[in-house]
Amino acid sequence: MMNPVLRREAITSLRGWKNYAVLTFYLLMMTLGAGIFFYASVFQSYRFAFDPQTIVYLYVVLAAIQMALVVLSVPALTAGSISGERERQTLDLLLVTKLSPFSIVIGKLLSSMAFVLLLIISTLPVFSIVFYFGSVGIGALLGMIGFTLTTAFMLGGISIFFSCIYKRTVVSIMLVYIITGVLCFGTLILAALHIFVRSYQDPSMAEMIVMLIPNPGVGFFSLVDSQIGTNITQEVLYNGGNGTQSSFILWAAKNIWMLHMAFQLVVGSIFIILAAGLINPVREHKQKNKSTQTKKKMKKEKKGEE
Repeated sequence: MMNPVLRREAITSLRGWKNYAVLTFYLLMMTLGAGIFFYASVFQSYRFAFDPQTIVYLYVVLAAIQMALVVLSVPALTAGSISGERERQTLDLLLVTKLSPFSIVIGKLLSSMAFVLLLIISTLPVFSIVFYFGSVGIGALLGMIGFTLTTAFMLGGISIFFSCIYKRTVVSIMLVYIITGVLCFGTLILAALHIFVRSYQDPSMAEMIVMLIPNPGVGFFSLVDSQIGTNITQEVLYNGGNGTQSSFILWAAKNIWMLHMAFQLVVGSIFIILAAGLINPVREHKQKNKSTQTKKKMKKEKKGEE
């Protein structure tokens, strides 16, 4: 049986123009990226012979654009899921139904995930250019889709969690973007500082891997490395650490994207469970009573001053 919240969100979202605008912008960006790459390749072919193997880099460009757009769009799509219900004063109506708080949260998350999946499917004709030249197989594309969906799952779970805490959607969106920035850039800065501080002590490769596991960018490039056979991520980690490593550490450096996907699933699940606890009807009732009492107290203080 389909989740009632998911069914309602699917119907209402398709009635508006915003999702169609996002889909159009998404496709334009992907097509523009492919067009620029092809223009550069054709311009280069005037000087040198065209090498079809260079089309593999088109796959990298398209996958990177898709990943960036998903990271930017998921918080905007999901951060207002619960706070928006509060603003419309419809959250209480959801809570008095037979749906559990967990079902409500899952329904909201799945509605955003379904739209992300729609965005990904809509770009398959653009990715078919890569298949035409045979540079990347369908298995690599499916792996990239799975990685993108797990990223959307984690960011969606975090977004719903903050949407349950804050009443204003803008605050939730900004906090999720800040957390995303910390994961993408903060971990890189931390790893660079770790190498600099321990440069005279042979910095541990295992410590660097632990620092970089939460980074979506590192996970993405690790997956691309394994798919096109460059292994740049592994070489960078190996050069940054000491020379003696166990077989597991070497495997982790080569397949850090697997560890990152596991991290995303665990973190996303934790935030979803926490979000379900935050919209408990009893807690919502207590917060509402507390807010009402605060307003009454402020009115009494104003009357006393007059």
